Amino acid sequence: MAVFETPSQSPAQRVRAAHPGSGRVASAPGTWVLIGENVDHFGGVTLAGTAALRVAAAVSPRPDRVVSVSARGPLGQEFSAQLPFDEEPGDGLARRWWGLVHTLVQRQVLSRDTAGVDITVESDVPVGAGLGALYAADAAIALALAGAHDDVDTAPFRARLAEICSHAMATYSSLPVLRARHSVALRGAEGVSVVDYADGSLTQAPHPSRHGVRVFSVAASLGAPFAESREAIATHRAFIDAACTNFGVASLRQLPDAPGRVAQWVEARRAAGDDTAPDPETARRWVTFCESETLRSLAASKALRSRRANELFTLLNSASEAHSLATPDALVALARERGAVAARPAATGTSNAVIAFVPLQDADAFAGSMAREYEVVEVAAGEPARLEGQA
Repeated sequence: MAVFETPSQSPAQRVRAAHPGSGRVASAPGTWVLIGENVDHFGGVTLAGTAALRVAAAVSPRPDRVVSVSARGPLGQEFSAQLPFDEEPGDGLARRWWGLVHTLVQRQVLSRDTAGVDITVESDVPVGAGLGALYAADAAIALALAGAHDDVDTAPFRARLAEICSHAMATYSSLPVLRARHSVALRGAEGVSVVDYADGSLTQAPHPSRHGVRVFSVAASLGAPFAESREAIATHRAFIDAACTNFGVASLRQLPDAPGRVAQWVEARRAAGDDTAPDPETARRWVTFCESETLRSLAASKALRSRRANELFTLLNSASEAHSLATPDALVALARERGAVAARPAATGTSNAVIAFVPLQDADAFAGSMAREYEVVEVAAGEPARLEGQA
């Protein structure tokens, strides 16, 4: 185990060297969630920041109805595929990025005359650290493919591009999608972005580092996505979507006394013989989690903006309501024991890593201590996605 270090060359430099021929280059940051996981379908609020670690993508057209993908990660992982443009591949990175290209065509960001594309990806964001490595790659690829648009750097276009990325991943990837990561990668800043799913807004709050802390990701291992709670998250989200449809609301956040009313609705379904309805208490717990997590997110954004450090770290350390998703509780406790003023799961249900906030004077000792047993990645503040010229 060790403290993670990046190569001397940036991903943008490496992707220019690796891409076949000339092409457009873009890069996007890793992202980290401060608070507010799994509340997008509820219409909740997520706070997330950009990381200094980045992913770069180079793209260029090809005429032979092939999507060619070549990707390299920071831990020596390599992936390549030659995908027929008109045949949907199986699950995995191939389907994820093939689907992104097709969604960009369908949404008229790419021309309907697109006959194929070469995609090369170089990443400094380790998979498994809870830093949104795949989301950063999605954002970099999408921005590079969309780079010819005159309004590519405007807020409305970036918002549209983030929505397209999330829609494509929900359609073509089996992994759960946290839409805030695409939004923050494409629209964020050096601070923390406050993403409100009720109205689609994205505003900024100061970075926690101004409270005298450094931020670290700590994980038992790196190199593979965490998918243990994939089916549970899909079930929960489908249930919340069904509840929204039943109550005629865009999100359950708009529904007064949502936990109680949803539980009553489930009880009525079960009484009518609907075997697909979940247990009423299970439904109540999930909606209560979304409601409470949203309230914590709103309180955390206020604490950041008003410089109330103690209140912020207390919120980050507060336990979430029961939600039946896998969380690295033992690692959270260990990070606090070894000096973190706050620590919480990097992304409940979608990562087995922990995000730790450590006072400046203790940060080096904390990183060294944790790195003897775990993988440690420092999460410095980053910048949103940008075009990087030509390959």
